Amino acid sequence: MKTLIISDGAPMPAALRDVVQRGSTVLQERHVDELDASRIAQMNLDRIVFWSPSGSAALREIARDCAKADAVERRETMVYVVGDEGITPESVPQHERFVWPRDEDRLKMAFMTGA
Repeated sequence: MKTLIISDGAPMPAALRDVVQRGSTVLQERHVDELDASRIAQMNLDRIVFWSPSGSAALREIARDCAKADAVERRETMVYVVGDEGITPESVPQHERFVWPRDEDRLKMAFMTGA
């Protein structure tokens, strides 16, 4: 499973990184300022993990754009992980939203089963 982690520069908790890494065959990381939705679409990814404990505006915007592209293509590549439930973009489908560490078990299932 090819996975891309996009963050706003905030370090990802070690336990979260472990879940993502163990559920991925190829793992890349990029800062949100390095990408846009069209470039991400060309990367042929299985999962896109958006990580921000504070839900930065730039991360929410690119996640919204990726969610729209996923909907058009009928794909489910996104995983949006935040530290606070109130900062997830509404455009990201509920089953692709995770609050860390509350949803750790659900996130493990998503990565270990490919769901």
